[in-house]
Amino acid sequence: MEKMTSLEVNCWLQWLTVTLALLSGVPAMPVDVDRVCMAPSAAKYRLTFTGQWTQTAFPKHYPLYRPPAQWSPIIGVTHSSDYHIWQRNEYASNGVREFSERGEAWTLIKEVEAAGERIQSVYGLFSAPAVVGGTGQAITEFEVYARHSLLSFIVRIVPSPDWFVGIDSLNLCEGDHWIENISLDLYPYDAGTDSGFTFSSPNFETIPQDKITQITASFPSHPANSFYYPRLKHLPPIGKVSLTKIKNNQIFSLPIQPTQSNQIPSGNEIDVSLINTPLDCEVSVWSPWGLCKGQCGEKGVKHRTRYIHMHPANNGAACPPLEEKKLSMNVRLTGLLLASFVILAPAMYFDLGEQEEKCIIEEIPEDTLVSGNFLLEHWDENKKGNIRHLGLTVTVVLLKRFGKYGKFTFTSQASGQHYLCMQSNSTRFSVFAGDRLKVHLDVQMGEHTIDPNAEKAKDTMKVMENNLQHLIDQMRYISRQQNFQRSSSEVQELFSDISAVAVKYFSEISKVLQFQARHQKRLLAHYQQKPDVLSRICLRSSPKDCRIGTVPHRASSQSTMGSHSAPFSATVSREFSSGLREPVMNPSHNVAYRRESSWETPVFKLPSAYKYASVSSLGPPP
Repeated sequence: MEKMTSLEVNCWLQWLTVTLALLSGVPAMPVDVDRVCMAPSAAKYRLTFTGQWTQTAFPKHYPLYRPPAQWSPIIGVTHSSDYHIWQRNEYASNGVREFSERGEAWTLIKEVEAAGERIQSVYGLFSAPAVVGGTGQAITEFEVYARHSLLSFIVRIVPSPDWFVGIDSLNLCEGDHWIENISLDLYPYDAGTDSGFTFSSPNFETIPQDKITQITASFPSHPANSFYYPRLKHLPPIGKVSLTKIKNNQIFSLPIQPTQSNQIPSGNEIDVSLINTPLDCEVSVWSPWGLCKGQCGEKGVKHRTRYIHMHPANNGAACPPLEEKKLSMNVRLTGLLLASFVILAPAMYFDLGEQEEKCIIEEIPEDTLVSGNFLLEHWDENKKGNIRHLGLTVTVVLLKRFGKYGKFTFTSQASGQHYLCMQSNSTRFSVFAGDRLKVHLDVQMGEHTIDPNAEKAKDTMKVMENNLQHLIDQMRYISRQQNFQRSSSEVQELFSDISAVAVKYFSEISKVLQFQARHQKRLLAHYQQKPDVLSRICLRSSPKDCRIGTVPHRASSQSTMGSHSAPFSATVSREFSSGLREPVMNPSHNVAYRRESSWETPVFKLPSAYKYASVSSLGPPP
């Protein structure tokens, strides 16, 4: 056999390696490292979630109200390796986003159900009730199979921007058997959808969205973060989960009424006294050096301050000094938009041009009283004339105009740098002092001594203000009385006119009523004189439409004599008890009983005693 060249040997070895890899079933792409579960049948587990979020373990920004520290309900799934409800260093889904930010689980449940229907990777979905405090327990039960042996769940930290705890793809199967017991510590995660730093931070959406990351004692590395503890290497566990396999002879049932699931059983209390996370004092940065107090050229002293961000807790480091001072020896003060010079004089002074504005910047703590006194005069000391047009406009929080001498006072609502800006009011001093003015300024921070004269003047002004307000009220009362008198005279005139009209029309109405009463009495007397029994009244009229009809009418208190408006002739006959018949009356004149109206009118109504034995009318059919 001929010797093989090195090139041929290399090619043969590569071919052999590829062939062996294919024959041995090695895949070309990476696959899941989880071993295939060979455990028989199914397994039933009891999950116990324990919250360990205490003020001693996590003293920084611990929420005590609106809302206090608590946990959301648990959302868990049993699934295969093809599915993840959430995964570290991956982007959160919309369902995880809504659940971690607002605790809304509807979208997350829909995503889990869709994954189970699409790729058959989800076996079961379960939940547990919320824990109403930072410490407590929630218990539930679930079932796993060999094909779906992985467990994942998520619990939101309440309140928080988008923080949660949970487990991703925990395999409960080891080869051919199920794990009996397992306990894991839980640490906080950031969903990467909100940029808030504290538990109670407002909604601040992260654009673009970040990946899910674990929160540690040093990440995010920002002092404002609620989990930032630079002295700790690792955060203490904020929660714990315990899984216990239920034996076959035990009854498997999900809790129907989890009223006691948040209460820790007796004997299983959490010993939170063992976890004491030290919290060091946190202070702000130094403020800029303040204005000089005293003779700045000789014995002047400058001060600067800082304030406490976080008080120490659990034997943390104490707070450093909050005030510092130093001697000032001919130091030139400079700052943004400020040009001022320190000379041998109290406080400070600087030059100011026509309509020029200059500002000083002061670091002022929260709720600090600030007052400043100033005097405006010509830069040229040889000109001492009192020019009434000189003035100064001071802008702090609101804009206010002063004369050449004045005082401004305000109280800071928040700590930080404050701008005090000054601008000359007048343009008439250009002929004096070479267009420049000198401003003497003394700014003091903190509590000040009370001037008795100023307080007395303030009280006097208050009394004068009250007297003036009383006079204004009296004038308003007199004005209202005068207006009422004028309006009352007008009302009286109006009522007198109405009374005159009413009297006039009342007389007319009374006449009509009297006439109606007399007419009604006359008609009533006329009908009362008629016989009590009228046998029959026949009303005959000329035939119309070649027909003659007779319509009986029975007289009563509710009936009328008919509805004919045409003239007619009447034939009246009476039958007496003796059988004799009264001669029939045939009046030659026509009688009109009605003119476009019935007998019963608002003026005349049939008397109740007016009754007839029978009434009939002869005329056209209705």
